[in-house]
Amino acid sequence: MTEIAAGWYTDPSSPMQVRYWDGSAWTHQVAPHPAVPPPAPARVSEDLGPGSALHYLVPVGRSWQAVAAPWIGLAALVLFWVPAVGLGVGATAVAIGIAALRRARSGGHGSGRAIVGIVLGAVGAIVGAIVTFVVVTSWLGT
Repeated sequence: MTEIAAGWYTDPSSPMQVRYWDGSAWTHQVAPHPAVPPPAPARVSEDLGPGSALHYLVPVGRSWQAVAAPWIGLAALVLFWVPAVGLGVGATAVAIGIAALRRARSGGHGSGRAIVGIVLGAVGAIVGAIVTFVVVTSWLGT
């Protein structure tokens, strides 16, 4: 029978690691296999522009204003029937949309979202102003 000298050998249960053979049995001591390179870390792309898949799935590379403006504009359209609320929320969407547009133009992404926020906010503010005018004039009885 051939005797195997004590030492580190490829682990029979996992080829990605080595296990120590004490000359008669395997021990519990294991280590990464030196001949097997460690897996490469996942590469996170620094490019968050239109060529990136993340660009279309999540709002990466955009300012918070560009993300918030369309949602606030949509809220203005939903809340236009509440006197003064549609007007106020719409004006807020327009202001945040303008800030987002300025940030996008000075480097970054989100100008499309900013424009959507401005348009939705303006429509919500206009309709909200009309509703507010109608309600106030009906309360005053004129």
